[in-house]
Amino acid sequence: MTPEALIGTNVKIALKDNRVLDGVITVVDPFGNILLSNVWESSNDKIDPETLHTRELGLVSVPRNTIDEVFMDKRSYEQCNI
Repeated sequence: MTPEALIGTNVKIALKDNRVLDGVITVVDPFGNILLSNVWESSNDKIDPETLHTRELGLVSVPRNTIDEVFMDKRSYEQCNI
């Protein structure tokens, strides 16, 4: 599988600091860093963990070393021919 197969795929990326980014993969560089567009960030409140905060970020560069897990829906996975 090449990174180009993932371009245009809607993914959720769990970061090591417990935030989750939801967006569309625009670019994957040779080092595994990802550029996402149309990004929404979700995170739990540090004082009240039951409270979820969301905000729109737009275009975000995600360094490879900050990524914990990457999720995509089954249909997108099958369309990528991975």
